[in-house]
Amino acid sequence: MKIEADAFIDHPVSEVFRVYRDELPRIANGLPRVREIVVVSREEMGDEVRLVNLWRGSAQVPAVAEKILPPMVSWHDHAVWDASTHRCSWRIESDIFPEAVKCQGENLFVDVGGRTRVEIRGEIRIDLAKVRLVPELVAGSIAQAVERFLVRQITPTLTSVSDALADYLDD
Repeated sequence: MKIEADAFIDHPVSEVFRVYRDELPRIANGLPRVREIVVVSREEMGDEVRLVNLWRGSAQVPAVAEKILPPMVSWHDHAVWDASTHRCSWRIESDIFPEAVKCQGENLFVDVGGRTRVEIRGEIRIDLAKVRLVPELVAGSIAQAVERFLVRQITPTLTSVSDALADYLDD
């Protein structure tokens, strides 16, 4: 299932890119359903920065998945930030059923007359047949419900990062 979101921030692209990459844990306070973001590792190589961030938050779990998904969630965000192209390629590793969840994408930071458009594109795939707790007979239908649920959770979180970042830069 595709993940798509765009956000506009009234600040220059280089500043938005840098703050998004380097100060995300400080911005976490303004994000709904995100308790904290912790930098696990950071590696700098010229224009490229490789980051692994641990996100912890809460989720509104759909009824069909209540027995297999907890209300508190965490995931590792593996990202490669390229300052020369203002791109961030990312891969999310779920701490719940990592063998069953595949999520990856890219953020592109575009200059629009001194403002920044953040284009977020990604995809999430869930294969609940790989989870022993889920009977094979219902895994497909539950997986689709969980994918829709996660996209509904992820998309607003992604755009709320941009909103919180704009507020942070405005202060």
